[in-house]
Amino acid sequence: MIFLAYLFISSLAWTLFDLARKHLAHHEQPLALTVAFNVGALPLYLGAWWLSSEQWAASDYWPPAFVAAILAAIAAVGFITALKLGDIARVVPVLALTPIVSTVIAGFMLEESLTLIQWCAMLITVVAIVGAQGGVSYIRGKPFVLMLMVSLCWGGGIVFDKLALRHTGPLFHGVVQTFCVAAVLVCFAFMAKRNITLQGAWYRLIPALFVFVLAVVMQWMALEEIDAGIVETVKRSIGILGALIGGVLIFRERLKRSQIIWCVVILLCIPVILQPEVGLL
Repeated sequence: MIFLAYLFISSLAWTLFDLARKHLAHHEQPLALTVAFNVGALPLYLGAWWLSSEQWAASDYWPPAFVAAILAAIAAVGFITALKLGDIARVVPVLALTPIVSTVIAGFMLEESLTLIQWCAMLITVVAIVGAQGGVSYIRGKPFVLMLMVSLCWGGGIVFDKLALRHTGPLFHGVVQTFCVAAVLVCFAFMAKRNITLQGAWYRLIPALFVFVLAVVMQWMALEEIDAGIVETVKRSIGILGALIGGVLIFRERLKRSQIIWCVVILLCIPVILQPEVGLL
């Protein structure tokens, strides 16, 4: 049960973080926000690791850790570039493919497998997530390719996170991942001559920053016992539900009847996907 609790805490924290980021994005550039969150998270991870009992990672940690960091950095750059080039409403639904990518890669690299019922529930959930986001509009070209690349990187990244976490704790892993991603983003901004200076006061990001770190750490702790594909599916399912509810309550957005139906489908699928994981009790 404790690992399921980690998963749901992480999913809820990701939802809150996405809502906070959506609010902040009205006043800040996406790249500046992404750099600020990664740079700001580094001292939090360092402080927590220093106070914890986690040791320096063994040599077996570094290969999967660096792969995970590279994938995360590529995904961050690709996501920001795709949002700049394409209509957000059209390109974001492509990310619904991420759980499938995670499940397939985890099957090959971690020998994790889902039952037929879980696979069916996951595929239905992916369709429902796309439907809840308004469906797939006609999209082609670079924005689609970039967002597909992001799905592949995020889907594969969580698998390499799990491989790396076999040899260290989540706090040390957070130090390594955040440092690498922040370094890549700063280099990208410099080479692309993009401004990464925040327009508003930096302390406005502090609450979201703590939520961001909580979401990531809880996700990594859940990965200790729960399949990577299941973690990714539940995270994205709760994320889209929270985004739609938050959109209604905070941003006064309206939901279509079809979106409500898709949300119900997602809610019905989550217990089916998690059913074998109840054995973690």
